[in-house]
Amino acid sequence: MPLRALLVCVFALAAATPASAGGSPLYGNWALEELRDGVVTPGVRTTLQVEPGGRASGSGGCNSFGGGVAINDNALQFTDIAWTEMACEPATMAQEASFFAVLAATVKFHAEPGVLVLIDSAGSKLATLRAL
Repeated sequence: MPLRALLVCVFALAAATPASAGGSPLYGNWALEELRDGVVTPGVRTTLQVEPGGRASGSGGCNSFGGGVAINDNALQFTDIAWTEMACEPATMAQEASFFAVLAATVKFHAEPGVLVLIDSAGSKLATLRAL
């Protein structure tokens, strides 16, 4: 195979590789599975998307949100998180408020294939999310 064709194949393969394979295991789409205070309402979908370039977004279950994210090894900080202000069922709003508080308290993370754990400054687990 000529060198040029080989390089085209290599670059095409690299472009098709998920971001988490070449960057932080945090990159990708996640769904909330467990919160520290146990407030997880069945049927309420809370999501988090972390992108290369320092952006985070998702849904708290009622409102969409977005902001910055700083990642350094396993250190993690969500910054300038802002969300829409729609009103939903009280249980949905309680889960959403808990999730937004978790994002504010997160200082590090632990990731395994398909699982993301957000951790506070005391080393306590704040939330568990699963890959979508």
